[in-house]
Order: sequence, then C-alpha cells, then structure tokens
Amino acid sequence: MFVFYTFAVGVALLVYYYLLRKEDKTGEPPGPKTLPILGNLLDLIWASSNMTQSLGILAEKWGEIYTLQMGTKKTVVLTSKESMETVLSNESALGREVSGTVSDRAFHKPIGILASSGLYWETLRTWAFKNLKDFGFAKSVEMESFIQTTAETLFNEIDTHIGTKKNSAAIQVDLLFHPSILTIMWQMCVGRLDPDDMPKIKILSEKGDRCLQSGVFGTGIVNAFPFLRRVFPNLLEYNIQMDYFNTCNAIAKRMYLDCEAKLKVTQKTKPSSLLEAFVLNTLNDKEMCNCENWQITFQDLIMGSTDTSSSFMEAFVLYLVAFPEAQEKVYQEVLKVAPNGGFPGYADRSETPYTQAFIYEVHRNARVLQNLAPHLATADIKYKNYTIKKGTILLADTRLYSESKEVWGDPEVFRPERFLNEAGELMDPSWQSIVSFSFGRRNCPGELHGKIVGYMFLAAFVLWYKVSIPMGQPLPRLDLKPGISSKPYPFEAVFTRR
Repeated sequence: MFVFYTFAVGVALLVYYYLLRKEDKTGEPPGPKTLPILGNLLDLIWASSNMTQSLGILAEKWGEIYTLQMGTKKTVVLTSKESMETVLSNESALGREVSGTVSDRAFHKPIGILASSGLYWETLRTWAFKNLKDFGFAKSVEMESFIQTTAETLFNEIDTHIGTKKNSAAIQVDLLFHPSILTIMWQMCVGRLDPDDMPKIKILSEKGDRCLQSGVFGTGIVNAFPFLRRVFPNLLEYNIQMDYFNTCNAIAKRMYLDCEAKLKVTQKTKPSSLLEAFVLNTLNDKEMCNCENWQITFQDLIMGSTDTSSSFMEAFVLYLVAFPEAQEKVYQEVLKVAPNGGFPGYADRSETPYTQAFIYEVHRNARVLQNLAPHLATADIKYKNYTIKKGTILLADTRLYSESKEVWGDPEVFRPERFLNEAGELMDPSWQSIVSFSFGRRNCPGELHGKIVGYMFLAAFVLWYKVSIPMGQPLPRLDLKPGISSKPYPFEAVFTRR
C-alpha cells in the first residue's frame, strides 16, 4: 500500500509540474517545445547522431542564445562569442549547478574550486592560487624548471622505445603526455616527485583519461535525471567516473594525513607545497583548510591542469603529422631561438610568431572543452531583449563560433597564417579571438599555466622529434572523440630523432 501511495504522489507531482503549473516565460530566450519529463532530450538526439554537433545545429534554428529543458533543468545555450562573453562575465553568472556525479565526487558538499560558489569559492580560489604561485604556478621561470625536467623524462622514454639501433619508431600517441604533464601540478601541490609517487601518477592518468572519455550521452542523462545514476551506473558510465574520483580522493587523503603527522613531528612553520600550506592553515581556517576540502581541491587542480593540456599536446602532434609543411615551419622557427638544441623558454614566444599561430589554430580546430564548464544564474540576467531567469544553467557551445565563415572566412582550412599579418608578425590580440578558457571571474584560473605548458612542450618536442604518418597508414582522423572532455582518437605516429 505504501508503494502505491508513493507512486500516486509521484505521478500527481509530475502532472502538476508539467501540465498545471504556470511558468512565466516572458522575455526568455526562445527554444523548442518541451515534452513532459523528457524536456528537449529528444530534440538533442534527433538533431545529430554526434552529440557534439547537436547544440550548434539547434542554434542554427533558434539563434545565438536559446533555451532547452534538460529533464526538469532549464538551460540557456550560448553559441556566439558576444553572448558567451557578455553573459558569463555577468556577476550573476558565477554560480555552479551541483547535483548527481558532481555532488557525489565532493561528499555532497559545495567544496573545492570547481563546484563551490559565493564567498567560499572566492576565498578558496584566491587563497589556493596565491599559495600555488609561491611554488611556481603560472610563473614562467619557476615552471620552466618543472617542464624541462618532465620533458626530459618523457623524451628519454620515447628514445628508449625507439631503441639504440634505429633512429625512428611508430609510437601510440594516446596518453603519451598525460603522466608527464600531471607531474608538473603534482610537484607544486605535493612538493616532491619520488619514485614511490609514479605508480599513483600512472593510475591517476589512466583512470582520469577513462573518466573524461566516458560517454557524453550518459553524462547528459545523469545531469538531467540524477537518480538514474543509481539505476544504470554501468550503462551511463557513472561507475567509471566515480572510480577515478574515489581513487583520487583516497590518494589525496593519504597525502593529507601523512603530511599532518609529519608536520606535528617537525614543527615546520613555512610550507614548501600547497599540501603543507593546507595543513598548516587548519588552525586559522578549519572550514576551508581541512582534509575533505584538500581532497576535492587536489582533484580539481590535477584534473583541470592535466587533462586539457595533455589532450592539446596530442592534438599538436596530430596536426604536426597532418600538416608536415606547418611542422617544418614551426621547427625552423624554434631552431632559431634554440640553435644548440637547448630548451626554449616561454619568453622566446615573442620570437616565434608562427609557432604561436600554429597553437592558436590547433585550439580553434581541436576544441577539447567545446562546452566550457556550465555556470548557474544566481539572479536574473539581461542579454539584449532576453531575460535569463535565476536558477537557469548556462551552457556555452563554441563550435559555431570556431567554424563561422563570417568570423574566419575559410574555417574549414587549417591555416595558422590567419593569425599573422603580412610581415609575419602575430596580430594583436590573436589569443582573444579564440574561445578556450571561458570568460569572466569564473574563467579557467589555469589559463596562463596551460599556455606555458603548451608552448614549452611543443617547442621542445619539435626540436627533439620529427613526426609523420606510419608507412601504409591513412591520415589520422582530425575530428575529436567526444567525452566529458574531447581528445583526438587514438593514433600512431612515427617519431624520428632530429
């Protein structure tokens, strides 16, 4: 009898919500008609079999800004650079929608950098990145040391794969860069890189990649109907995501407890890593600096700094292979600033305009975070003649802008020269024309970190190796494999020592 009454109440609530409740939609962005319970999920499915195309296809009908209903969640989709920059820069667009997997990974608390909001988010973000800068974050000189060390380790591994009796070998590029790039943030967070750390880094790389490559459709379903993650955890790949989050949390917790015990013995007062700063600050601010918040903050920093940079490095290799003329231009330019085979510094970028243009053009084509991170409207937001209501999820889709003929002229052509003037100089502001790191105060705080890692890894890589398509194999596909974060499909390249 209890089950019957529960079912009846549930049906009554659904009937009220979808059929009887009157919602004022005056002035809101237009959008397709919603269905009870499903919202506009069928519109997304019918728009394209490729879910990365669906939002843009619907925008071609409904305009640069339109409304979708994801289950019971209202979402406004932003597809023009103007709408993304204007709306996401609004002070009322700083919230995060926390439910489902996002809530589960953080112990159902609004903690960490990614999912927190309000004063807590502002305080933690400011404190964490201020302390990280003390340990080299986004400082080119300090980071160059980290990058050089990790790049040398990676290149030694590649050379070992090639062997001593030959000068080249075919190597699988998938996950090639991930562990090395992860160690950069690891050292700033933990303050060390010991041999005992390498198995942890390896497992975080492998599980993190599986997490971010888990199905975009399943992730969308869980976001729309969070309860389904409990019903179909394997089908929706919820278990893959939580396996990574739980593994990362377990590693971070062990770090915190070990550091806490060590500092009690040594009585150390000046931190040499973000982890030590967290533990030492516990007495001053236990609400922010505690073990659980360290676990989620560590997770946010490792995932945010590693996965996109690793995917972009794979994309750099993909486009070097696909466009050998561009590869040769990048090589010759970098060779001028490092003629003796040393590591180019980040300051050398001003002397390598074509290399920077190549990076920008790869960013335009290989959109690893095509939808950026969703925001939540904490109050009504005005955009042109539209009103975005409080509580609405804000989702940016960068594909239409990046493929716009009006903006780029020939967007289907890979042409780094589009960012250079007739004198071969980088046009200013070239980087601002690319949408990769979002807008406003909630943009990616690791933008400079990503730029430094990307430029220095690419510049060093082309000095050490020439890459090409293995004999007899077709050109690797240039579109990206969809996931929470996109990346190139697995491919092989021949690495030839310079």
